[in-house]
Amino acid sequence: SRALLMHGSAGESKNISFSTPLTFDGLSRNSGGQVVISSMLRNPLVRSATSPSRRLFFHGASDSAVIDDEDEMPSMMNRPESFSSLSSLRLTAGMENPLAKNQIPTIQQFDENGRIREDTSGISEDDEGLPTTMLSRKPLDESHMPKTLKIHDGSIMRNVSATELQEAKTCVATSPINAPSALPESRVLCLYTGGTIGMKSEDGVYSPKAGYLPQVLRTIPPLNDKKFIDQNFANCLVKPYALPPVRFTEKRVVYWIVEYEPLLDSCDMTFDDWIRIASDIKKAYHNYDGFVVLHGTDTLAYTASALSFMMENLGKPVIITGSQIPVAEVRSDGMENLIGALVVAANFDIPEVCVYFNNKLMRGNRTIKLDNAALEAFDSPNMHPLAKMDIKIKVYYDSIFRNPNVNPFTVHDNLCRDVGLLRIFPSMSIESVRAFLKPPTKGVILQTFGAGNMPTRRKDIIEALTEAINRGCLIVNCSQCVKGQVDVNYATGKVLYDIGVIPGSDMTSEAAMAKMCYVLGKDEWDHETKRMMLQANLRGEMTVTNQAVAMRELDIIPHIARCLRLSSGTEVQLIRDTILPPLVCSAAKTNKVEILKSIKESGVNFSVCDYNLRTALHVAATSGNLEAVRYLLSIGANVHVKDLFGYNPLLCAVKAKALPCVVALRDAGGIIDIPPYKLGVDLCLAAAHGDVEQLKCWEAAGSDLSATDYDKRTALHVAVTHNQPEAVRYLLEKGVDPYAVDEFGTTPFSEAKRKNYEAILNELKSTLEQKANLTRRKPVPIIENEVQ
Repeated sequence: SRALLMHGSAGESKNISFSTPLTFDGLSRNSGGQVVISSMLRNPLVRSATSPSRRLFFHGASDSAVIDDEDEMPSMMNRPESFSSLSSLRLTAGMENPLAKNQIPTIQQFDENGRIREDTSGISEDDEGLPTTMLSRKPLDESHMPKTLKIHDGSIMRNVSATELQEAKTCVATSPINAPSALPESRVLCLYTGGTIGMKSEDGVYSPKAGYLPQVLRTIPPLNDKKFIDQNFANCLVKPYALPPVRFTEKRVVYWIVEYEPLLDSCDMTFDDWIRIASDIKKAYHNYDGFVVLHGTDTLAYTASALSFMMENLGKPVIITGSQIPVAEVRSDGMENLIGALVVAANFDIPEVCVYFNNKLMRGNRTIKLDNAALEAFDSPNMHPLAKMDIKIKVYYDSIFRNPNVNPFTVHDNLCRDVGLLRIFPSMSIESVRAFLKPPTKGVILQTFGAGNMPTRRKDIIEALTEAINRGCLIVNCSQCVKGQVDVNYATGKVLYDIGVIPGSDMTSEAAMAKMCYVLGKDEWDHETKRMMLQANLRGEMTVTNQAVAMRELDIIPHIARCLRLSSGTEVQLIRDTILPPLVCSAAKTNKVEILKSIKESGVNFSVCDYNLRTALHVAATSGNLEAVRYLLSIGANVHVKDLFGYNPLLCAVKAKALPCVVALRDAGGIIDIPPYKLGVDLCLAAAHGDVEQLKCWEAAGSDLSATDYDKRTALHVAVTHNQPEAVRYLLEKGVDPYAVDEFGTTPFSEAKRKNYEAILNELKSTLEQKANLTRRKPVPIIENEVQ
């Protein structure tokens, strides 16, 4: 920390420190009744003083605000509302928040009008330890233009950090959204990067305009149910948008739009922009049910492919869309594409990066742009769509790629730029090939004729390729054809396979390029592992012909069909979709893993829900069946799906006190996603009954055992009140504060003294003595008035 000084209007000053209460004794006030705080010796109220300015930080209990220039302090102090979001006020010259324990502060920068000035996500520090808004690493692409995030709150656009996006989700609705007549909500974060979909027509020309899309969407009824928002989110600082109820869906779509500045034509998209998008989704990952990225169409397929590889162990839908005509035009495909993307992201268990365009949902790394003028601009030539928007929404769950890795979601942000696409053509000069393959090229996508064929008489080209492979360059063979895959059965294709060129199956050029950049960026993999990974189906980007899966029908389905005299395939499929989900849930409840495996062989989708929107993983977790939970996770069951009551499988396991299942689900990336006060209530209920087993489950699930209920009482308060010494001992071991003050001014320690619970008092004193041996506890007073 640095020394700070407080200045009065008569020129006097006094030293203060962030570890002491902020007081104003002995200082004269200016005409507005304010004093000024500064990190410099000079007094800002004395006009003749001059010296460089410095940043100052105001800290609340879990959040912070920064002022870049102390000259702004007089005007800021005249507006106490500038700091109304801070629960209590503390001033430092350093970024660390003394009031927030084990928390990364959300930093907001204010201008002279008290509005947030610029985004500070990805904060780095300069030589003086002060935050800067530069990238924390050197950009991969010199042409990259750093971006900030902006959110529209009705009247102004303000900058917002990616970590601050979670605040939108935790805003409190003014009406009971869980009422029986209301649909459960699904919340979506929409990131607008640029592109035609949000452009404005001026003088007959489409051009991007900052803040235009968020404003115009509020005026389009199919994209914003204003009445619903006013009724349910009136108290939110940043009001979301909401789609009207959509037929044949079971959730109400509520979404927030965040805009990047500057908006980009997609032709200017860089690797760094991909990393920024993926990183922002990661920061807000646990606070939204799905994500939509609005993007220009020219490089949309590249972005979709890149994000699909960068996002490892993805468990939620990330839908990328755009349009050929802006959303605000009378005749536009933008509105339909945006609505479709939001509906899919909010309602369906599709844990992939997808492209939604013209009523079709396609796997992102299988998509290419086929037409630059038609509304059906994108297609997936080597794979049928994952979903189609007809009168009803048809999702092909058996085609959805589910990662068998049981790990939490993460983003791999190290991409290699030393790659290229080499397209073979007749009479190609060897000089061009050699120049292309020279170092620093590390990876090449070779686009060959037909089914991966190469001119066999061009020994010079084959020798150049062999030489590049021998020095460690990785080369993948893809077809120049839009449809079809590489086949090494032809002699002209086998010649490349024999020298070490990797067959690319039916990957698109965009997917092959993104995969190469991703694999080469895996510094922890050796050369042979990288070769193996390029041949593997990592994200559903390729058809692997040697992995054919034998599907067989369960015997019960034909018998039922014959009994009901069903003949058409549609009727039989309907019976199959109706009968098999209860069978899956029954097997999960009884822990019959062999039956689950048998059902899996028949091609059943294990993400299907029952009438309460519960999946087999919900049932297995509720029943405490660890073997079933592990098997379902191994075949890609989603840990983030919520049932009709808002419970995900992890929360079901906690409620069932199934500790082994809690650990397994937590390791797979599950989180407890309930409001803090509800968590506090559940903890207090467990503590009141002395249910240490339940408390252990909450702790194993990653919950904060210090969470408070509606009266700011912790579980330790309640455990003391109900004389539960075992619960008290456990909570103290986990670091719950015995001096936490509730709404009535009592602490667990004072409650134990008032009720004269000797056993609990001894436990509290013993814990405090143990802590005192390590570090003496010094209560930090909290200032009641934010600005005097």
